[in-house]
Amino acid sequence: MNSKNSVITKLNINKYPAKLILNKPDDIDDFNELEFDTVFTNGKYDFIFIFIFTLEQLSHYLQHVIVKQAIVDNGYLYFAYPKKNNPKYNEYIDRDSFIQHIPADEEGYVMNSSLKFSRMVSLDEVFTVVGLKSQAKKGKQAASTKSSQCVDDYIEHVASISNYLNDDPDIFKIYAKLTPGYQKDWARYVYSAKRSETQEKRLAEMKAILAEGYKSIDLYRRRVQ
Repeated sequence: MNSKNSVITKLNINKYPAKLILNKPDDIDDFNELEFDTVFTNGKYDFIFIFIFTLEQLSHYLQHVIVKQAIVDNGYLYFAYPKKNNPKYNEYIDRDSFIQHIPADEEGYVMNSSLKFSRMVSLDEVFTVVGLKSQAKKGKQAASTKSSQCVDDYIEHVASISNYLNDDPDIFKIYAKLTPGYQKDWARYVYSAKRSETQEKRLAEMKAILAEGYKSIDLYRRRVQ
């Protein structure tokens, strides 16, 4: 039976079918009656709740969720972090540092993603919880019609390519051994395409080219010159 002050009630967690909770301290029993994953699977989630203790963890997990597209539309991503002067941990994150670490645009969206700041609640005397909702931007296509050609703009997609290649260990090893520059070059080539069908076509093309021993699309195109 949930009290009205429990986190399950506060966040209405029971309504979410697919749930993931990461890094839960052993002495936290708020979620005991729930069924949830404790590691990322290949699927998407309606509800993700992550305990963090540093801003570096915040960046890591936020980027991971965005790259994996792990949240369904209208799903929620929550981060629980220790409050300043909490009675349990030496580590803490103050609210302003949290917000400043992942700056949002004028509509509240973070890291050019569909995740938008939504709410902040207190879990208990130790943890504060910040929630982000997955919500498509209005007029997103009108805002930008031309893809960036700057390699560094595609850093986050390097992980997407690695995940794609997990099912092909031989090609995965080839890609993993490339220098970061070549890895980002492939990320730009694939994800500068707007249409998902084109991205899939370029991913398949990339696998074939890497299998032939070429480190980049440019080297492959110059092979007969």
